[in-house]
Amino acid sequence: MTVCLNPIEYEEDISIILAYRAGANSQTASTAGLFKLLEYVLFNGPAANPGIPEPAAAIDVLEAENIIGGVGIDRFEFGIMFKKENLIPALDTFLYLFSLERREFILAQIDGIELAKRSVLALIQNETSDNDLLSSMAINNKLFSKAPFRTDILGAENVLEKADAAQLNNIASSWLVPNNACISISGAFDSSQVMNLIEERFSLLPKAKNPWPANLASFPKPGVTKPIFLVLPDSSIPADHIQIEMRYRGPDPKDTTSYFAALMLEQLVNEPTSRFQTAMRKAMPKGSEPENLRIDYVPAANSSWIGVQSIMPAGKKPADTVFAFKEAVRGTELYMIKANPSYFSATDYEQARQALLEEIMAIQGDPLRSACHMASLWSWGIPSLIFQEGDIIMKTGQKEVSQFVDIYVQKNLEVVMVRIDPNLYEANKKSFSSYGFETVSAKNAFWWR
Repeated sequence: MTVCLNPIEYEEDISIILAYRAGANSQTASTAGLFKLLEYVLFNGPAANPGIPEPAAAIDVLEAENIIGGVGIDRFEFGIMFKKENLIPALDTFLYLFSLERREFILAQIDGIELAKRSVLALIQNETSDNDLLSSMAINNKLFSKAPFRTDILGAENVLEKADAAQLNNIASSWLVPNNACISISGAFDSSQVMNLIEERFSLLPKAKNPWPANLASFPKPGVTKPIFLVLPDSSIPADHIQIEMRYRGPDPKDTTSYFAALMLEQLVNEPTSRFQTAMRKAMPKGSEPENLRIDYVPAANSSWIGVQSIMPAGKKPADTVFAFKEAVRGTELYMIKANPSYFSATDYEQARQALLEEIMAIQGDPLRSACHMASLWSWGIPSLIFQEGDIIMKTGQKEVSQFVDIYVQKNLEVVMVRIDPNLYEANKKSFSSYGFETVSAKNAFWWR
């Protein structure tokens, strides 16, 4: 088990995160959704809101000030924040929650499994009516088409419907093992004492076989072999507007230079008065100026992506507006960021570095955020960066950002998603079709439908 510690002298609270390198990234097409189902079985509901009487009663004794956790892309985790005097019972509770004896008892309760199954299936149904989630899943279905189930946290209905205790026990015994785990602790504690307490409790857990296959395939870069265009009729979009997102396969955090360059580019571009924002408002046709324009970098161990998105007036020909936006973003402004060293000034970079440093300092000074961040870095395979991020941020500048844009935008290919009012879409359906847009709905957005 990996142990990450961040003692904070002035704090009165402690946060503990127990994380397993599991979740969606470790799924196959035949197991997609079983980790989420296991979460609901083990916690009698979502991990962040444990059900009663068990395990909520065991956690309530700790007087937890915050509870987080659940299944994500990279990990299956549970965490709490509590007063420092409850450190020992908290460690005992973590050991109990994931103990073999408790798991065997819970998985023997067929009614509990069926209740959890109904809950997760209901989440999937809700996902099909949430256009934000539906849009993102449809994009990732294309961008990570080699194994889209490795980005699908909730999984597939047909897998969940057939799930049983044996399957759940198999994934739990394979993946929730100490040599595939990290415990990160941040706050008011003495490091030597904590290491002794962890050793006393967790060193007796039997080491298991490494669950990760040696030949686990990486997602390719670029993520698609040609630009892909999707359109989603969406009644939540204002009648005379469209929402556009261009999503690219991004750098995974193990590519640390590109990882920090992506964070830097986010900071530079998303500043409301940045050159990029100003230039994009001028570049678009009159009456179609972008609103809420931003670049988002979403890191994951093996399936990171970077997206450019905005909402804007649709114009007389919405499909043409989409291509005008794409050309202004990729063909002009991001190309200029790559090619023109003075696109952002030295002052811009200094301010961006300072903002990133302040964010890192804020994370390190907050018990819960710090514990979560250490678990994230561990799950991404870069635990050595804990407390080293500031040094790399200070070394990240125009050269690194230019190289990042060159590799991950200019030499990459995008999936473009357009969300549009259904009536406006019907009026422009032929135009979208002629440009090669694929219409997205709840029936085809998911890899398993």
